[in-house]
Amino acid sequence: MGATAGLAGAVVASFTRPFTLGADVVTAVALAGAVMATAWSIHRGGRPAPVAPASTGGGGPRWSRWWPVWSVPILGLTAWELYCVAELPRAQHPTLSTLIDSLDSSRVGKTAAFASWLALGWFLVTR
Repeated sequence: MGATAGLAGAVVASFTRPFTLGADVVTAVALAGAVMATAWSIHRGGRPAPVAPASTGGGGPRWSRWWPVWSVPILGLTAWELYCVAELPRAQHPTLSTLIDSLDSSRVGKTAAFASWLALGWFLVTR
């Protein structure tokens, strides 16, 4: 049922134009669904309430053991964006937003992008 609703939402989103009230409403509905799914999961006891991070001897929060893994793609994407913004012509050095614009310029691409966004959100909410 949730996957069908998500796909239907993605199809509806494909008919909207960026930065319009319709696009904002479709996005808000998806975000409200994520909030409700999280609240329902916590209410059912399927996910524990958030806990304060464990502290080290210095009193500060501990770093996750995954920070090196996450820092590599984040630094790589940041470097790519800065390089693309600084280089000319932009057609030969597209930024990520330019690449995504070419993906969601069609209804099928926009549906796929929105459905992927919803799937990632669902994964993050239910993990």
